[in-house]
Amino acid sequence: MTKPIFIPAASGKHGKIGDGDIAFKLAKAQTGGHLGVTESSLPVGFLGAPPHSHKGFDEICRVTQGVLTIMVGEQIFEVQAGDWHLRPRGIVHSFWNVGKEPVKFIELYVPGGHEAYMNALADLFVGGKRPQPGALDALAKQFDIEFDWPRLKPLMDKYKVRL
Repeated sequence: MTKPIFIPAASGKHGKIGDGDIAFKLAKAQTGGHLGVTESSLPVGFLGAPPHSHKGFDEICRVTQGVLTIMVGEQIFEVQAGDWHLRPRGIVHSFWNVGKEPVKFIELYVPGGHEAYMNALADLFVGGKRPQPGALDALAKQFDIEFDWPRLKPLMDKYKVRL
């Protein structure tokens, strides 16, 4: 990184992942590989991602509106507006919204690169499409992400959320 970057609120590519919105704010190429950033929203009653893990990066989340429930391993965290949370690499994690309002949050990927996966994932949802698990697995493998599918249904049933 050799120059400052200004990111206006409405800037960046916008897309959908399921029923949530995502805006791409900073990419690995803009930060010398150190960081990627997205801004997302998740409606009430939805799971943001199937349980999964990855070895190459950490995710840092800052909730700006609502409450985001985050699972890391066997721990559950209620992350409220203003709170931060770190999901370290190598541990299965997921997140969902069982609050009373849509949740908005900023994700930092350290080092950068995961935003490229999120961008490709948003492309699978263009036009309201819902990709099948096989398509999600194929994309995830390209980015060193592994889904823990056996944990998905029990998680959805317990918290009454949908994907």
